[in-house]
Amino acid sequence: MTPPNPPELTPTQAEAAGFRTFNECPHLAISIPNGGCTITTRDHAGRAVTFHFGVYREGGPPTFLDIQFHDSGSTVPDGAGKPAPIFDMLTISKGGAHHYDSRQLPHDKRPSIACILLEPLSPQR
Repeated sequence: MTPPNPPELTPTQAEAAGFRTFNECPHLAISIPNGGCTITTRDHAGRAVTFHFGVYREGGPPTFLDIQFHDSGSTVPDGAGKPAPIFDMLTISKGGAHHYDSRQLPHDKRPSIACILLEPLSPQR
């Protein structure tokens, strides 16, 4: 059974509904509840990506986002020794610079989770 998707919105519709936009493509607008939540996705080729909105305080708002790509075909042991999927990723910053590119790393140093901290940046030094 495949659950229904939220309706696709144009970027203009998403913005009008109070969401942020990124790129000029259809948007799926989803409100994340307090207390933690995982969004699980798959594309038409069957590739799965999960987005876990985690909390530091039970019932509190999400404070971090863990992203995992499950179908690279390669794993490394996680902290408990279980297989964790690894993947390649890069970051993009000012001027399109790529300061982190995992494709340059050995297999056992590639990420299995990308973690984004959902907190304001500290003042620049």
